[in-house]
Amino acid sequence: MTAGLIVIGECVACTVPLCFNPDHVPSLRVNGVREPLCIVCFNRWNEIHRVAKGLEPLPLHPDAYAPAETL
Repeated sequence: MTAGLIVIGECVACTVPLCFNPDHVPSLRVNGVREPLCIVCFNRWNEIHRVAKGLEPLPLHPDAYAPAETL
């Protein structure tokens, strides 16, 4: 059994606490730094910035909120 890495932080949009995979979590850049989005805010962002403009929503990586593999 291998250990996994998971980051604990808060959503940049709504500040809800969340655990996430730092490599795959959806994020927004704030002052040049990637900040994580929770799934609710990610879905809301997709609706406002993609679907409402006739674009396909960005897919959520299946491991976005799962532990990352460690070496």
